[in-house]
Amino acid sequence: MVTHESEIKSNPVYPEGGSGITKQILAGPHDGYNGFLRKFSLGPGGHSPYHHHNWSHLVYLLEGSGKLNRKDGEYPLKQGSVVYLEPDEEHNFQNTGEGELVFLCLVPEQGDSY
Repeated sequence: MVTHESEIKSNPVYPEGGSGITKQILAGPHDGYNGFLRKFSLGPGGHSPYHHHNWSHLVYLLEGSGKLNRKDGEYPLKQGSVVYLEPDEEHNFQNTGEGELVFLCLVPEQGDSY
């Protein structure tokens, strides 16, 4: 598989308790990958709901600034930040900057769907 992100549809996400989120599935099982590589964008003031999953995931911040909120505190995020979240770890991402907060997120196959 070889593609470009501009060829992949970006969809708004409307989770309860979240706002200003769009998601692209860049690669997944339909592409032969055993999981999902997703790109999220949070607009200024956007945030994901405070939530947890029964799988781990890995996040890499491409642009913007924000924070990760977990039970044990708040963590500042900036371009190049890497976040590993354990299964069932409650968290949310919040855009605290003036531009878009954009990050990649890797999850196992049960972590998303088309």
